[in-house]
Formats: sequence, structure tokens, C-alpha cells
Amino acid sequence: YPPVTPDPSDSDLCSKYFLWWKADSFASHILTACLSPSVLSFLPAHNDSLTGLPRTSRAVLAAIKQFCNVNSAASLSVLKETLFAQTCSTSTNAVNSYCESWRSDVGAL
Repeated sequence: YPPVTPDPSDSDLCSKYFLWWKADSFASHILTACLSPSVLSFLPAHNDSLTGLPRTSRAVLAAIKQFCNVNSAASLSVLKETLFAQTCSTSTNAVNSYCESWRSDVGAL
């Protein structure tokens, strides 16, 4: 991961190599299509300066998790349960506070 660059004379391996990068590119697009500019600026460079290869979707996902401070499925699950357990009273200040808290927690997801 990512696959090793194949010998150009091996058309079958080259085809699989390019197919892998194409699929990875789709995954990266899905991960980044709706991100805010602040999160996008946190992502690794499009091309790795050491290898010259494009960044992988795995690197993009790792950066997003780090930015959102979600490093495991367990911490994400706890955040989700906390979010869904929130309640709100009927006072104006409580509604505003609830909405702000909800937006903040959803943003962290």
C-alpha cells in the first residue's frame, strides 16, 4: 500500500496499478468533496515530496480524523451517544445553547 510501481513492460500489472490509483482517487474525492477550507488546508500535500506519488485516501482520512480528534471508532461512538442523549429545556437561552452544542458536536463527527 500503495502498490509498487510496476515494470512498464507488464501491461497487466500496469493496468491494475492505474485501476488502484483511480479507485483511491474516487475515495479521496468522496472524503474531501464537502470539507470546509479550514479542514482542507490541514490535509497533506497532493503529491508526497519524498516519493512524488499522490496522497492516498488513507492519508486523507487519517488527517481528517486527527483534525476532528477522532482516533478510534470507540471515541466516535461515545461522541455520537453523547450527542443523541442531549436534552433541551424550553427557555430561549437553553434552546440557543442546545443548538450551539449540537452544531459543535455534529461538526466533530
